[in-house]
Amino acid sequence: MAAKNNYFWTKKLDNGNTRVGLNDQGRDDLGKISFIDVPAKGASLKSGDKFISVEAEKAVTDLDSPVDGTIVTVNDKIVDDPAGLSSTDENENWIVEVK
Repeated sequence: MAAKNNYFWTKKLDNGNTRVGLNDQGRDDLGKISFIDVPAKGASLKSGDKFISVEAEKAVTDLDSPVDGTIVTVNDKIVDDPAGLSSTDENENWIVEVK
């Protein structure tokens, strides 16, 4: 069963896209994340449907999308090195941008 949307922050960008990242509660509940599976650029997201899968210190789980839209950018740094999700800096811990 997927976790609720309370693990993410969303931020509307100047270009009209919405950036999605892991918030403090997500970091606290999951612990250090060792692996993240993110949909590819062009994938459609529907709020409440599966968004990402994570392997973390405290859980291996699927997390639901907090937004509807199409992925236009994936933070490849996070995919390559999920430790960035532990950062409290929104410029570091974002996962995708959707349009």
